[in-house]
Amino acid sequence: MFLYNLGIHAFQLGLRLASLFNPKAKLWIDGRKNWEEQLRFKVNQSGLQNAVWFHCASLGEFEQGRPVIEKLKKEHPLQKIVLSFFSPSGYEIQKHYPFADLVTYLPADTSSNAKIFLEILKPKLAIFVKYEFWLNYLFELDRQKIPAFLISTVIKKHQTFFKWYGRDFRKGLATYETIYTQDVHSIKLLRVLKIRTGVLTGDTRFDRVLQVCSAPKQIKEIDEFSKDSFVIIAGSSWQKDEDHLIESYLVLKEHYPQIKLIIAPHEIDRKNIDRLKNLLAKNKLAYHLFSDNSDTYVHPILVVNAIGFLSSIYQYGTVAFIGGGFNNGIHNVLEPTVYGLPVLFGPNYKKFNEAFEVIDLNVGFEVSDANDLTKKLTLLIEDKTLLAESSRLAKNYVRKNSGATNKIVDELKDFL
Repeated sequence: MFLYNLGIHAFQLGLRLASLFNPKAKLWIDGRKNWEEQLRFKVNQSGLQNAVWFHCASLGEFEQGRPVIEKLKKEHPLQKIVLSFFSPSGYEIQKHYPFADLVTYLPADTSSNAKIFLEILKPKLAIFVKYEFWLNYLFELDRQKIPAFLISTVIKKHQTFFKWYGRDFRKGLATYETIYTQDVHSIKLLRVLKIRTGVLTGDTRFDRVLQVCSAPKQIKEIDEFSKDSFVIIAGSSWQKDEDHLIESYLVLKEHYPQIKLIIAPHEIDRKNIDRLKNLLAKNKLAYHLFSDNSDTYVHPILVVNAIGFLSSIYQYGTVAFIGGGFNNGIHNVLEPTVYGLPVLFGPNYKKFNEAFEVIDLNVGFEVSDANDLTKKLTLLIEDKTLLAESSRLAKNYVRKNSGATNKIVDELKDFL
């Protein structure tokens, strides 16, 4: 634990230095100022002891935990819920989340912070989402005999648990009362570690995207923009994704004038939007900004410079190009597939089970560069049978894999 604790302190120091010039780091530091005093006041004021504590790293993990939170709250409306985040990108967007009685930052994972946090909160149980292995919190939960659960997780051979230096992480993993996994392979790997608390439930993201799909936001302007067109939606795109996409689009629009493009960048700060605008202008492509709130969009490209719309915008698309595949890893492929959209993405998808599954079903398509993207989009444009069959299989894939939320909440009932 010495090296782990040293790393935590070094990480905090690095963030303090970064906060002098990085807005996100500054939010991380500022959000944790006087946390003990504020938490003690809020818990005592609202009677939040004996709550169910959910922890999510960021927004993506929150979307996995969200169906469980909402079902638990629906079935047990008097049960208090505390929701914590590690990242500002999760906390800032969900700090007013109505199904939680308190939303807070998780204090840094030091032994003293974990002890104080849990002694103030005194949760009934703790639920961590996907990849949360904060060792001091896990060991303190175990010491205080507070049951902890890990949901929607995937265990992989490359993780720290299987390294020669991973002993403390193996011990932390063993403190969980139950580990709810997305796949059978994770349970097999847990058994390699002599951990037999794994239970196969599936991935709660399938339930979440079905929930969104059942009542998406209706956006009249985008509905009009998309009618009678082949609409490519670039979701959570990064610069490398957009470079390939624009190069491909320039070729395609010469042959298929009905093509329209909706780009929803992962980052929507002014600097990134200006960069994207410059890329479009350099290629002499006319566009609209979503924030213009225009009644009609006459240009064939729309840039979505707003948060919270992408999961609903997918309903107006024909295919989706998922961002991150030319960077650190693809974003959510389930949000478009639930609407029946075939998905395309760059080569960095190896950490995501669902990417392999949609490829096997001929619903997902890996692309290596702009030329490859052009070829695969051309195939989907021209082969109406392929497009229709991919769309049907995409919808079936999501529905077939739903149900994890019910299984997890049923399992938790004995601890409430």
